[in-house]
Amino acid sequence: MPAIRAVRIPGSGRATDPRLPGRCNGPFPPAVVHGLALILTLALPVAGSAGEPALDAEACAALQALDYTTDVGAAVRFAATAATPAAGDQPALCRVAGTIAPAVGFEARLPVSGWNGKLLVTGCANLCGSILATGFEDALARGYAVASTDLGHRGDQSDATWALNNPAAEADYGHRATHVTTLLAKALVAGYYGARPEFSYFRGCSTGGRQGLVAAGRYPDDFDGIIAGAPFHQTLSVPHMAWAVAANAAADGSPILGRPQFELLARAAQAACDGGDGLEDGVIGDPEGCSFDPGTLACGADGNGECLDAAQVAAARKIYGGARTSAGESLSLYPGGAPVGSEPTWAQMLLPADGRPAYFAFIVQNWSRYLAYAPDPSGAGPLVFDFDRDPARLRATAAVAGFRPDLRAFRARGGRLILYHGWVDESLMPAHTLDYWRRATDTLGGPVALAELARLYMVPGMQHCGGGPGAAEIDFLTALERWVEEGSAPDALVAARVREPVPTYVRQPRFPLPSEQVLFERPVFPYPDVAEYAGSGDKAAVASFRRRLPRAAPAPAAAQPRAVAP
Repeated sequence: MPAIRAVRIPGSGRATDPRLPGRCNGPFPPAVVHGLALILTLALPVAGSAGEPALDAEACAALQALDYTTDVGAAVRFAATAATPAAGDQPALCRVAGTIAPAVGFEARLPVSGWNGKLLVTGCANLCGSILATGFEDALARGYAVASTDLGHRGDQSDATWALNNPAAEADYGHRATHVTTLLAKALVAGYYGARPEFSYFRGCSTGGRQGLVAAGRYPDDFDGIIAGAPFHQTLSVPHMAWAVAANAAADGSPILGRPQFELLARAAQAACDGGDGLEDGVIGDPEGCSFDPGTLACGADGNGECLDAAQVAAARKIYGGARTSAGESLSLYPGGAPVGSEPTWAQMLLPADGRPAYFAFIVQNWSRYLAYAPDPSGAGPLVFDFDRDPARLRATAAVAGFRPDLRAFRARGGRLILYHGWVDESLMPAHTLDYWRRATDTLGGPVALAELARLYMVPGMQHCGGGPGAAEIDFLTALERWVEEGSAPDALVAARVREPVPTYVRQPRFPLPSEQVLFERPVFPYPDVAEYAGSGDKAAVASFRRRLPRAAPAPAAAQPRAVAP
């Protein structure tokens, strides 16, 4: 049977949204404006109830008078500045929004009082196009000044038409927007408080994880510490998505595997792998120590409905196996595709819904047509993804939007990195983060050298940036603070399963977590170590688990095929 080389990917519609205009800043030097802001702050009456900090609206508005061109290297236009009262766990704030030329939207929020001397810049999701305020509200509650960016365009985060014939917008999305927003945020902090941040951090997942690794490699002086979760790795992520779409497409384009087959695979994978950490709890604790072959579900001569036919087995093997060239070569240093345990989410990734193509097909269309190469940028004709030719084209985008596994400059400036990925991430493959980790290890000269500045946490049962059946709520920010500020490198971290888990770009949890929200906890160790149930004790408690190295099980040829056929 011939191997997959190329596949047609369904197209998708467009979405656009106009930008909002801003205002130019004034001519006053920073020292004058800061002095004016301080006088205005002292002169303002106390707002609200007794003890509530004054809302220094004039001091906040005065930030517009600063000239930030030298700090940022580009003109800054303000759309709005506003002082807002405290609400819930959010302090009274000076909120500043606007545009960094040519089109980078930004927002910064500065606590009126109780600033902890630190800055946190947060990342985006998918193709961005908006500022995700929920990504930094937990840090504001801890006294941080915060900032974020729309990555240089506004609109639907699943739409990339803004990038067509627009290299400036691609550069903003790829690396520049995060950098100039960080420079501006530090200048705003200095203008408002009279001092630059003592410590500057970045935190993001998915596209935000990509932003973090780009910053570590390209702008190592921007941050003292970076938290990068499930980074989007276009060189590997896009080919995998195209591969999975191709693997599940019959000759007429119809899905080979549907929801019943995904559910069957999920049950069988769980039965085969759940107990590998000493506890059957619905979470695969040691995926590297388990091999699952969908061929065990192959129908016999009589078939009984709870089985897979030959085409379905082949499709599942290809999805698990990951993208390969027509010669059977894996595109990744760490081979593998969709992880065992992620099957319950395959339907939303691989099946068309509501008249739209499958989500994976939509992402491949966006990246291939607008951000990598454009065989037919009008979108009228079919997109053909070639697994021999097009991964190299995507590698070319690394010069603009990609990250390199070279952390030497970040190490030289004393930077620290916490990287994490969920083992059942349905969207961005854990294998691609492990590919980066292996290459970074080689670049720095071995695991000991890498451990000086970086830790990787592979989280059992975590889906994309959170959620899933496992314990996925982890206080990475406190761990990073202790590492950067106190020199205490993180080791075992506590992960909690809460009642209503969501991805971190939807909502950041507040630590410590309320005990009534926690269902169970698990220790998570730096990769490659895993947690194992000790055999006795409360199965919901961290103390009942011990540390061990993974039982690396070689994947059978059936699960990791050398060449795959339609």
